[in-house]
Amino acid sequence: MYRFIIINLFLAFTAVLQAQELVYTDAAGTIRWKKNKQEVSLFGANYCLPSACDFRAAAYMRGDRKQIIAEDMDHFKRMNWDALRLCFWGDFQNTDRDGNLLENEHLDLLDCLIAEADKRNIYMLLSPIVTYNSQWPEMTDTTNTGFAKYYPKNTLTHDEKAIQVQENYLKQILQHRNPYTGRCLKDEPNILFVEFINEPSQFPDDIPGMVDYINRLYKAVRSTGCKKLTFYNVSQNFGVAPAIRKSKVQGSTHAWYPGALNNGYSLQGNGLLFVDRYEQMMDPELKGKAKIVYEFDSTDNSLGYMYPAMVREFRRGGIQFATMFSYDMLRTAPTNLGWQTQYFNMVYTPSKAVSGMIAAEVMRRIPRGKHFGYYPENNVFGDFRVSYDERLSELNADDMFYYSNTTTTRPKNLQSLAHIAGVGSSPVVNYSGTGIYFLDKQSDTTWLLEVYPDIMELDDPFKMVNPNRMVRKAGCNSRTMKIKLPGLDTVLTVLPGKYKLSAGKLISKEELPAKDLYQEPMKKWEVANRTATEFVSGQPMTFRCEVFGDEHPKEVSLYLMLNPWGCKRIPMMAKDGFYYEAQVDLNWLEKDSYRYHYAVETGDETLLFPAKTDCLPDRWDYYEQDTYAFRLVSPTAPLSLLGEQDSWKRIRYSRTYLSPATTFRSVSCGEELIPAFQLSVADLGKNDTYVTPCDATFSHFIGDKIACRDMSKVSPSFIKVRAYGLNGTDKAICNVVDKDGRGYGAVFQLGQEVSDILIPVSSLVPTKAAMLPQDWPGVNSYWYPASMQTYTIPLDWTIAEFVQVSLRNELYDTSNQKNKGVVVEKIELLF
Repeated sequence: MYRFIIINLFLAFTAVLQAQELVYTDAAGTIRWKKNKQEVSLFGANYCLPSACDFRAAAYMRGDRKQIIAEDMDHFKRMNWDALRLCFWGDFQNTDRDGNLLENEHLDLLDCLIAEADKRNIYMLLSPIVTYNSQWPEMTDTTNTGFAKYYPKNTLTHDEKAIQVQENYLKQILQHRNPYTGRCLKDEPNILFVEFINEPSQFPDDIPGMVDYINRLYKAVRSTGCKKLTFYNVSQNFGVAPAIRKSKVQGSTHAWYPGALNNGYSLQGNGLLFVDRYEQMMDPELKGKAKIVYEFDSTDNSLGYMYPAMVREFRRGGIQFATMFSYDMLRTAPTNLGWQTQYFNMVYTPSKAVSGMIAAEVMRRIPRGKHFGYYPENNVFGDFRVSYDERLSELNADDMFYYSNTTTTRPKNLQSLAHIAGVGSSPVVNYSGTGIYFLDKQSDTTWLLEVYPDIMELDDPFKMVNPNRMVRKAGCNSRTMKIKLPGLDTVLTVLPGKYKLSAGKLISKEELPAKDLYQEPMKKWEVANRTATEFVSGQPMTFRCEVFGDEHPKEVSLYLMLNPWGCKRIPMMAKDGFYYEAQVDLNWLEKDSYRYHYAVETGDETLLFPAKTDCLPDRWDYYEQDTYAFRLVSPTAPLSLLGEQDSWKRIRYSRTYLSPATTFRSVSCGEELIPAFQLSVADLGKNDTYVTPCDATFSHFIGDKIACRDMSKVSPSFIKVRAYGLNGTDKAICNVVDKDGRGYGAVFQLGQEVSDILIPVSSLVPTKAAMLPQDWPGVNSYWYPASMQTYTIPLDWTIAEFVQVSLRNELYDTSNQKNKGVVVEKIELLF
């Protein structure tokens, strides 16, 4: 009995000691550490396992949720991340109708997560009200008990009963005692910030009402004795900044998704143009308030060059805490089962992981308020560099050298270099694998090497989530690594693991955590074709593919099917990663359409792709089956930019929120039912509620098609558009957009019947181009900034990336701006 009393007294005393807050805001609204008065600069991610879809995703993978939390927090620590947002669906899954806190597994896992983060010195933002249905995406679970079931999001600000319910919930969750730490949440020292509510409905026309609402939630929090810094969302509608300024909260929270959300496929094109500026963060209304970023991501983009550029803009805007959304659990990352439009895991998205590590250093090393200009001048800033062309972000400092893709940059200071993190190769590490690796210096002659598995990119991770669709697979393959550093000049054959190296020799080796997951066999072979669909006659052709399996194939061959019969077998050479390549001179081939196969000899069998049959074209038992295809054309053959081969679902178009009501869809034309693309807009007349220009545009990526031709040697003479107008629409704009965001367009005339319209390339002039998809929450300009400037640079077809068709109010009389539309069957370049 006495022992029990003593233990409880000890826990209570410890809780009192640790309830001291670690941070404060000064008179200027800067967040500082109490211990040394230094500015706070924290970076990390949201982590959502305790509730909603991530909670269920862990069950699909049959994982132990607490073990998963520990694994993933180890990743945070390995990447040197120190920030975590606790996004908790308590309003759906942990309350009753009156906002009383319900203790269940969701709350237990939140407590566990807080404790695991605390062990690793990770600092937290608590967001206990989410406002979005916890049952997404399945929407089949009817067990939601929370007050969100009874009070819709748009009622939370003004409905008196709804406000009382929120006050009750905030008080109870902050006074809830965490059994893993012995402290109430209000007293958890590493929870630095409380954001009352995630992405609330905003009412910029009722600033007094919003101030009252914010202050009531603030008072509820403070009534518990909680002294944490409090925040309220501004980016849902930047017009509420005055309410935040007038309220008692210490700061504002911001979000940024430059590629919009849920496109359903991997976006192509220069993403740096979309993360060039976040001017709203400099709003004078926010002066004196602290600023943090609760969510951001380079959505629908697996490449590793975006995050440092985004955080560069955050630092310019005064951000001191930023958490991307959302960290994918190690156990669910192979299927990207968490959030369709986001995808990030240290092991399964290695390039993005290194980019995230670099972004954390941007947060620490770039001063708040520092402006590096606009694209492309800001591609190099401090010790950092980002490159769209190289798909690369890079940190090159005296102590660190990080790179998210192969780089030719030499480290700044080899003698002081202490930490390397990379994907691919560099002047100091030559590596044939595809996974992330780390090198950390222990002494002048001793380094720790950590090598993670190869990652096979099996499918587009941004399709709709499905627990049975694997998008990434880890492979434990033997790889060669050459290291050339002072005190460490060696060549190793490595498998995934941890290696201690001294004076160029291996001292010890350890297994990686979760090796069971990495070593799980694939039990099948897959081929991903990376070959162009068109080649130019008389020029060398390169066939490329990736071959995935549980081991290296014995041999990979290309089978070119000849017309009208026969075949030619061409051996392929193994390259880095999983690539195989064959460079072929086929000058003797006539211009035509051709089919081909890849054959993978595994040792036990030879499989023919894409059909995966045990049947080779040079054997007697070959039969007709699926093939790959390409066209062999003359350098001046028409080049299709848009046509029936393109899916309308992968074409971007203007959204309708506070903008002209635009629709875009596929249609069929004529009795032949020819596929076409229809763009329609209800009204292009000026409207004071619009936040965008009176424009409707669709935009199609053509960079991969342009790359099929050597545009430095041939130039198109005409753009041919086959189209017609709807409802009397007699004109539209065709625009070619380059990778730097400059537009070159011309107005073309439309008839009411389909016809071929020839636009002379010589008639293209600088034209405003729509930056699509439009970001969320509306940070960016509608137009590419470069396209709004005066420029005399001629169109360089080698860097053309998009073709756009636009309907704009400037094309039509003010009395003729309703019900405009255009149907486009195809767009071609004529040479």
